[in-house]
Amino acid sequence: MAHIDVPGKVLTIFNGYTQYQWRGGGLKADYAAIRQVFRSVKQAYAGRRIGYPTLGAGLAGGDWTLIAAIIDEELAGEEHVFVQWTK
Repeated sequence: MAHIDVPGKVLTIFNGYTQYQWRGGGLKADYAAIRQVFRSVKQAYAGRRIGYPTLGAGLAGGDWTLIAAIIDEELAGEEHVFVQWTK
């Protein structure tokens, strides 16, 4: 976990482990781990704005539609937003 100061705000960034490996073919995303990560985020950061990338849907090969539904369920009632990183 890292805390980053942005003028007028403090951001907390953490890495939620949702897979053991990213190499090779096939599904590597662990949907149960994704669910647990977001359940823990809600418990720790309820009432705060929460942002996240396409966790588990890139190199891990997860289905973003399924992952987004898990996130919506686990963060129900919280202000949360998908953050797309661009280069």
